[in-house]
Amino acid sequence: MIQQERNIVDRKSITGFLLIALVIILYPWYMSIVSPSIPDESTTDNINDTKSVQSKSSDKSPVLVESINNKASNLESKQLIIESDLYNIKMINKNGGSFVEYKLNNYKKYDSTIVNLIDPKENNNLVLKFVSMDGERISLDKNWEILSNQRKITIGDKEEFLEFQTLYQDKLIKKIFTFYPNSYKIGLEIVFNDPNVFISRGEFTLAWNGGLVTTEKNYKSDYQEFRGYAYLGDELFGSKLKSGNTNSENQNGNTNWVAIRTKYFITSIMPSMPGLGATVGGRLIGDRPSYSVEIHNPLMNKSQFDLYIGPMDYNRIKSLDVGLENAMSLGWGFFKPIGRLITWTLKTMHSVIPNYGIVVILFAFLIKLLLNPLSVRQFKSQRKMQEIQPRLQEIKRKYKNDTTKLSRAQMQLFKDSGYNPASACLPLFLQMPILIAVFTVFRTTVDFRGAPFFGWISDLSAPDTLFTLAGIPINILPFFMGGTMFLQQKMMSANNNDPQQKTIMYVMNAVFLVLFYSFPSGLNLYYAVFNILSIAQQSYMGVGQLNSSTK
Repeated sequence: MIQQERNIVDRKSITGFLLIALVIILYPWYMSIVSPSIPDESTTDNINDTKSVQSKSSDKSPVLVESINNKASNLESKQLIIESDLYNIKMINKNGGSFVEYKLNNYKKYDSTIVNLIDPKENNNLVLKFVSMDGERISLDKNWEILSNQRKITIGDKEEFLEFQTLYQDKLIKKIFTFYPNSYKIGLEIVFNDPNVFISRGEFTLAWNGGLVTTEKNYKSDYQEFRGYAYLGDELFGSKLKSGNTNSENQNGNTNWVAIRTKYFITSIMPSMPGLGATVGGRLIGDRPSYSVEIHNPLMNKSQFDLYIGPMDYNRIKSLDVGLENAMSLGWGFFKPIGRLITWTLKTMHSVIPNYGIVVILFAFLIKLLLNPLSVRQFKSQRKMQEIQPRLQEIKRKYKNDTTKLSRAQMQLFKDSGYNPASACLPLFLQMPILIAVFTVFRTTVDFRGAPFFGWISDLSAPDTLFTLAGIPINILPFFMGGTMFLQQKMMSANNNDPQQKTIMYVMNAVFLVLFYSFPSGLNLYYAVFNILSIAQQSYMGVGQLNSSTK
């Protein structure tokens, strides 16, 4: 039987791995708790509803919603096409310009069709709303006049414009869209003619209703990342829909943007001047979350907005300089800056190396090099523990009937030899922020979406299914990753004959295999390479080999 002291390192190492596993497993559950959820309020009305609703202002008196029945009600629906290298858009003149199709040319679905972000059944976006002087809630949701004879616009190397107009109480209202070359950003200017005459409370609302549609084969994984957000000051106000009736929630304060996101894509409304507040809400349509967002804006003759509708590409979103990157899954709290650095590093490496699979492998080398001082300290501590085993055995034989003296002698031995029992475990905890940030970023980065490595690994954002057997996908990399993890732990506990600890090791490997089996192949590739590097380093430093004096 190996002594208890001899197993200190192995137990601490296994404990550290277990804690890492628990953090990774429980992290999504923890985020669902701390993420603000929309309360199920029977008195809260659908922000998409155009029937009688309560005013969302501080004045709680009821106001009616009234659609415009002016000239716009007699206009027929017309469709326009906007084409660029990045997207193909179909718009109609409803709402003064509403997207009914938004295809991203550089992104394909699992069936090889081009990604379309707009649900054809829920395309009531960019609706303009306000409260009239009579206290009626007005929604300009009819067909507007198009101030152009063109029905197709091609975005080349210069900006293109598209203008709509309508009348309310004989006052002119315009929407002017600006489409920029090589950009997912779209400018939007809203022009009111003498608005203080017909709009009360000094504000108006711009709304995106209906959310976005899923684009992934594993739609349940996609649904888990659906969110509606508003960014007020430096605080992210978000929501996670619960089952039940339609929910909505308001926040007042300087609002930098509102957005709806999926796992990889986002639509957002960003005012040039901070808004007065926001409403975030939605409903569950079966399993699919359908979010809606509104931004409440100060009333001016001209109001400028930017729309970003496209992939959650970190560089593109960061360049907007409005903090929209806070809507991305880069980790929570302390881990988010690390997630940003990881994302930047991956994109920088990919600008030089065109294959993201090779980037992942080199990134694993980089992280291993970064963590090398901690790894060396951990492995040296394990090696030193092996070296002092004969003296520990002698101390135990000498003081086997006096536990107090035994404990003191052991502590003195540790002090004289320079061994710290905690030094083998501490490096594991210091590595956890990086490991968790890598885990979070690799699961949701759009850069891996559709990115091939080699052979059967054709999409680093999806499991590397080689074939299907009896309806069960056979993924190779999770087994490879699990094998490297088992070998690494086997080496770390080479001198451990405790059957209980060995059982824990086997169970932990099985848990990791099940957990990682449906994870993206890029994540499995990273951890497999990282484990191989750790195994090589352990072998080089002699960890896991019996000291000749202890045989």
